[in-house]
Amino acid sequence: MSNAAERIPTYIQGLDDQMQGGIPKGHLCLLAGSSGSMKSSLGFAMLYNAVLEGRTSGIYVTLEQSKESLAGHMANMGMNVDDPRVRSNIAIIDLADLRVQLHESGTAHQVDWMGQLIKQLTNYRESIGFEVLVFDSLGAFFTLTQMDNPRDETFRFFEACRRLGLTTFIICEMMGEMKNQFGEFGIEDYLSDGVIHLTMERSGDQINRKIAIVKMRHTSHTLGYHAWRWDPAMCKFTIH
Repeated sequence: MSNAAERIPTYIQGLDDQMQGGIPKGHLCLLAGSSGSMKSSLGFAMLYNAVLEGRTSGIYVTLEQSKESLAGHMANMGMNVDDPRVRSNIAIIDLADLRVQLHESGTAHQVDWMGQLIKQLTNYRESIGFEVLVFDSLGAFFTLTQMDNPRDETFRFFEACRRLGLTTFIICEMMGEMKNQFGEFGIEDYLSDGVIHLTMERSGDQINRKIAIVKMRHTSHTLGYHAWRWDPAMCKFTIH
């Protein structure tokens, strides 16, 4: 069970003080929303700011975009990815490279993809001792690997993250028709400790982004959706 006295802040100004300071260490949380709702930006920004404060170290696993593209995107938002503290405490892992290599070698169909992922994370945990995992994204992983039983593999992955003692943020894409289902396979929100929902709402010609803490175990948190935006000066999100 996670230690609720120790927390990783979301670094969303105005939100952490409405959820007892942040997310309990050891929790597994979904960052769920539609395309463009800034899920990846939030996941990286939380890890980035926690590292700058000396709270933790982490790994960002990307399948949605290349390592270079991700780093460039975050730099454009004002996050200094070349800061020595960031370079030494955040490892960006591009799993798409591994998939390409295996397909080129003709061995992709023989691979236990989930087993390989868990093995890699275990090796990183033992070798560099990282504490936070951001996984971007679960849907992309299953699309690229084409597993027969995604629900069983999801359970296997979640349990491995808990067994490794990680604070885990899993990015989940939500389709337009998925109203109360915060993951593609219908079980992710039940298996997780927390769900952070990111929305995009159209009002006339304007698009408004909102965020809500839908679920967070061991935490008294605010309910309802808050308008939020990125503040490049602070390199943090704020609710307003």
